[in-house]
Amino acid sequence: MKLLSLSSNKASFHDITFNPRGLSLILGRQKNPEMSDARKTYNGVGKSLAIALIHFCLGASASEEFKEKLASWEFNLVFEIDGTQYTSIRGASSQNTVILDGKELSLKKFNSEMESLVFGIEKQIPHLSFRPLIKRFVRPKKESYIAFNSVESKEPPYANLLAYSYLLGLDVDLVIEKHKLKTERDRIEKFRKNLKTDSVFKEFFVGNKNPDLEIRDLEDEINRLDRDIKVFQVAENYYEIEKQANDTKRKLQELKNQAIVIENSINSINNSLSIRPDISVEQIQKVYNETKAKFSDSLIRELADVERFHKELAETRIKRLSNEKNKFERALEQKNKEISSLAKEFDNQLKFLGTYRALDELIELSNHVGGLKTRAQKIYDYKNLLEEYETQTQDINLRMIKENKRANEYLKSNQTLIDSNFDRFRSLAKRFYSDKPGGLTVENNDGDNQIRFDIDARIQDDTSDGINEVKIFCFDMTILSGKHHHNVDFIFHDSRLFSNMDPRQRAILFKIANDYTMENDAQYIASVNEDQILTLTGQLNEQEIDDIIRKNVVLELTDESNESKLLGLQVDLRYD
Repeated sequence: MKLLSLSSNKASFHDITFNPRGLSLILGRQKNPEMSDARKTYNGVGKSLAIALIHFCLGASASEEFKEKLASWEFNLVFEIDGTQYTSIRGASSQNTVILDGKELSLKKFNSEMESLVFGIEKQIPHLSFRPLIKRFVRPKKESYIAFNSVESKEPPYANLLAYSYLLGLDVDLVIEKHKLKTERDRIEKFRKNLKTDSVFKEFFVGNKNPDLEIRDLEDEINRLDRDIKVFQVAENYYEIEKQANDTKRKLQELKNQAIVIENSINSINNSLSIRPDISVEQIQKVYNETKAKFSDSLIRELADVERFHKELAETRIKRLSNEKNKFERALEQKNKEISSLAKEFDNQLKFLGTYRALDELIELSNHVGGLKTRAQKIYDYKNLLEEYETQTQDINLRMIKENKRANEYLKSNQTLIDSNFDRFRSLAKRFYSDKPGGLTVENNDGDNQIRFDIDARIQDDTSDGINEVKIFCFDMTILSGKHHHNVDFIFHDSRLFSNMDPRQRAILFKIANDYTMENDAQYIASVNEDQILTLTGQLNEQEIDDIIRKNVVLELTDESNESKLLGLQVDLRYD
């Protein structure tokens, strides 16, 4: 893939036509460098904006800044893949689609097409797609120039490693598998921990009780009730018998009450019979003699008559009470027979009710047992889940050990590939620092993490100013020249790469880029500031400056006016 041109539907835009081979430099300079004006600078003239627009035309995420401030603008990028020319057009107000060779595609579809054309990815692999990969050839942001192996700070380490492993020719299946295993184990351990400690989970499964004690209690209760159900006898007429028993009980109580009334009557008669008539006439006379008094004969005769009358009256009363007593005793005997008979009937009814039970009682009991079994099953599930998660964790640990071994064996058996990347980087680094050893290493990361390989590019003293930028250049050129899983034939670097670089290293960089791209029919595109070019005097001879620098400036952007900026007008955009 090569970049051929970047243009717009606006006449004010400064079109960029890239050299099909060699260097293409976008130069930002001061119109009158001898005049000091802090308000004018070649920073902000649009060099970095060119990179943002290339990404915009290559399916980058929608930009609210472009939509708001460049609403009527469209941008056209012409590029070549394997000798075939393509044109992508994207409007700032219709960012959800890209027109590729006249065909309107969704952003997702466009990126999928480019993924296949440029990187040959046939099956979908999460995190490995066109957008993350193309950023390795056109670093998109200021933060992309902090570290050699990172283009975005928000990109997960695994996704970053996956992209670079793919472009260095490493086996990405090893990278994917470790990430998958670690992610799955973390998920299992998190859920297992929540299952054991989270109050919501415990309440659902075991009611915040000790599962071992609770399951024992439930098992005992279930077994006891199951035994009861087995001997449970259902009577269809249970409630009819129960009603009859209640009626019998009521009648029995009424009979007992009646018997008590009769017994009370008999007792009352007995008491009456035990009472004797008043004292006789003789007793009265004796009392009178004792008091020295004397009754007349007529009075004595009258008393005798009264005594006889009362005696006859008492005899009649006794006879009447005796008859009544006999009647009550016969009635009591009959009541007792009825009570005895009814009591036997009531006993039989109670025995029946004690032996048999109602169907709805059985249903209620069965439902209760079912509820207990459901609760017990929840606890079984809880314990089984914990055991299953523990087993899965152990299995994953074993698989991770095997994967570590497989990765070690892979690196040993593919030493030629590792060495080729190492030597490619080292040969580039030695062009800059012949006295500073460097190289690109790939080591197996057997730590408890998601990272399969540790990829490290080293140049001695690489913490010094400028050396980090050289390392970025060498690493990007290693990927470009390695041609692993891509047919990209360009690198686009922003002027940020050259800011801290020693002029000698800057001159070497442009010579290396020029030599490689001319020999390999590739492109090195860079935005540069005027001062970064001026310092090359003395590092390159006049012919080299002319052949490598001056002849390859494809666009000059100055601080002279808004018209001399990339858009041809002043728009404050936040695109980094």
